[in-house]
Amino acid sequence: MLTFIEKVLAAWTETARRGGPFLAALILLLAGVAGYYAATHLKVNTDTSAMLDPDLPFQKRATELRDAFPEIKDDILILVRAPTLDEADAYSAELRGAILADTENFTAVFAPAAEPFFRNNGLLYLSSDELESRLTQMSKAAGLIETLIQSPTLGTLFTTLADNDELAERSDLGQETLQQIYAELADVAEASLAGERRPFSWMGALDEETRDEETHTRLVYATPVLDYSKLKPAKAAINALRAQTAKLDETYGGRVETYVTGDPALRMEELEAVTTGIGLSFLLSFVLVTFLLLVCYRSLAMALLTLAGLVVTLTLTSAFAALTVGELNLVSVAFTVLLVGLGLDFAIHLLLHIQEHRAAGRDNMSALRRTVHEVGPALTLAAPTTALAFLSFVPTRFDGIAQLGIIAGAGVVIAFLVTVTFAPAALFLFRKQPRAAGHGAVRAVFNWISNHSGPIAGATVVFGVAALFLMPQVRFDADQMALRNPKAQSVVGFNYLFDDAETAPYRLSRIVSSAEDVAETEDLLNDLETVESVRALTDYVPEDQDEKLELIDFGAGTLIFALDAEPGSVEGPSTADGVAALKARLDEAYSDGPAARLAALLGELQNNDAAQAKMQENVFAFWPQLVAQLRAGFNADYVALEDVPDALSSRYLSAGGKWRVDILPSEDVRDHRALDRFVDDVEAVIPDLAGGAYQAKKAGETISNAMLEATGIAFAAIAIFLWLLVRSFKTVLLMLFPLALAAVLTSAAGVLLDIPFNYANVIVLPLLIGIGVDSGIHLVLRNEQVKAGEGVYGTSTPRAVFFSALTTVASFGSLMLSPHRGTASMGELLSVAIAFTLICTLIVLPAAFHYEETRASKKT
Repeated sequence: MLTFIEKVLAAWTETARRGGPFLAALILLLAGVAGYYAATHLKVNTDTSAMLDPDLPFQKRATELRDAFPEIKDDILILVRAPTLDEADAYSAELRGAILADTENFTAVFAPAAEPFFRNNGLLYLSSDELESRLTQMSKAAGLIETLIQSPTLGTLFTTLADNDELAERSDLGQETLQQIYAELADVAEASLAGERRPFSWMGALDEETRDEETHTRLVYATPVLDYSKLKPAKAAINALRAQTAKLDETYGGRVETYVTGDPALRMEELEAVTTGIGLSFLLSFVLVTFLLLVCYRSLAMALLTLAGLVVTLTLTSAFAALTVGELNLVSVAFTVLLVGLGLDFAIHLLLHIQEHRAAGRDNMSALRRTVHEVGPALTLAAPTTALAFLSFVPTRFDGIAQLGIIAGAGVVIAFLVTVTFAPAALFLFRKQPRAAGHGAVRAVFNWISNHSGPIAGATVVFGVAALFLMPQVRFDADQMALRNPKAQSVVGFNYLFDDAETAPYRLSRIVSSAEDVAETEDLLNDLETVESVRALTDYVPEDQDEKLELIDFGAGTLIFALDAEPGSVEGPSTADGVAALKARLDEAYSDGPAARLAALLGELQNNDAAQAKMQENVFAFWPQLVAQLRAGFNADYVALEDVPDALSSRYLSAGGKWRVDILPSEDVRDHRALDRFVDDVEAVIPDLAGGAYQAKKAGETISNAMLEATGIAFAAIAIFLWLLVRSFKTVLLMLFPLALAAVLTSAAGVLLDIPFNYANVIVLPLLIGIGVDSGIHLVLRNEQVKAGEGVYGTSTPRAVFFSALTTVASFGSLMLSPHRGTASMGELLSVAIAFTLICTLIVLPAAFHYEETRASKKT
């Protein structure tokens, strides 16, 4: 069979050589057309959920959830983080108004803290004890509130505080509240003296529960107008949001942080990171590969011919991808960098042998014939075996890697056909006889390996066995966020959501058909320690409303009277008088603590008109918002299910009557062990789950199984294919042994280096299989040809294998520089895999050859 392959390949390459300039030009023209078609038709889809078989049960439930509640995927989420609650509330309210006005880019907005419904009825969502405490606290400040409504000036505030401090033990205000106000005022005074913006937090001073929080967060959900005719459908809306937040940032003096996240923003920034990373990696790998080719051939013309063939391979493969799949995913997008390494293998083996024969004085025709005899069968076997390695993922449920398998498998075959057609056709360019390349160093190295084959074989067995003990720890990380650039704004904002159990995005969801089913679901989960809480539409109907409304009515008396005061009706004391009065009182009563600190700062404020004006601005920056919020809070009325605003109810009750129940974890499920506990506990009670946490766990299981399944298929298919062609079990075993050993060592290294498999670096296995098979085939078949004399290591084959592996290392090693963590991890693990493949092929195989020869000589 190998003889027949050699004859067919010899006839093909000779015909191509005779085609000469005409055929070479035709191939380049075809590549140009293919490149244009790929550039205008090939797109990228960053949705990792689309990388799995849509017919899987958990995929169907995920689709049902997204179809019923599209805002899960469509909404942009803006996190507003501010050092004071007043700033967070005011900023989110202004942002909500700006988004509502931008009907060109947005169809809806939901900002819970700024929604009229919650501003009016927010007190009803507190527990009875919390409500009573809040009302008591606000009632204590009623006198101060009334006074400041009538005269909102520093003079009035400081004078009132001085009077109340003197009467603190028997006043309505209370010493504890006063000390909090002093601490807050001291911070404001210090900033005002420096001419800085630092608004006084009225809510922090009057609300005990928010005082100790360093950062206050508000969420704004914006539903964008999506343009699916573009690669980034939400780009216009996201850019509009960034422009709006930039304007607000100026107004708020840069004190408020905003993070635009949510699925559209995450996908857009991920696409930017992936494409930028792949582009930079491709450019860097191209430069590195060019350098390696120059070292390999020591001929600029040979290197340029190899690179020209690579470009042809890439354009033709890209056109194939555009024609067959149309849309790349986060795994298959790496095929370009993949082919930079693999696409060169065939050319390096072919041209290095041609160069060797031409250096010996042969012409192009003779050199080509001898090369085809020596490496033609190996090249021909390497193409389908490598393609089989990639295609082994096609039968699995992991559509993402299956797509890469189809593209890369086709790319390998295209690379082979380009090599045996374009390279012979372009040989007319080489007329000058090259210098003979020295192989002394190569021979010396492999002679040493042969002489020490016993210790090498022993060490190999030891390392292989040790690596097997680490196999149970090999895991797949299905967390999509583990792939993304950790510095991207959308990722930083997404991670902040985990600071509060109520906003943690990794949760479970269940779709039910009625409110009764919602209640049943909540009852089933009450006793689970891994469940923090359950959220459904029915939870937005407050409990104990009658009792709470009575508390509000009872506590509203003094506050309502205070809030009804006529704004600006009284001309209070001057700022200078107020500063002097409060300083005198604080100096008299306190020697340390917040009050003493404030007294010292008030001393600096005296006779500093600019600082006093800045402090007036800072103290009363959000006073109008506080008064408006207090007034709105006493408009609370009985809330029924139908009273919940559409902006909220549509997130839990679909137009088709489907009810959504969210199940929140009690642990941080970014830890895969916590994720497993959470999902397993809830699934044991409720099997029909969906949601991000469920998707992550089931996707991990699916892809892990797919890797094992594909690896088994690849090994079996390649072994059978090779045996059918060479009809020698020993030869096939020698070809596959380094591959199996490298796979085990790579998996163990991933455990030791904490580089788990993920959606992106899962291509390590097919690539390792492909490279291992190629290198093994070349060395084993060449060794069969030249057992006499110097053996295979006196030929160009080891040099070709070595530089083929180095070019692949160069191409994939460059991926480590990508800002996309998934792509970077791909580069890391692939570099490790290729290093082990090279070691196992060029060191372990020589030992195996020497051992076989020694045993054969003893028998004779």
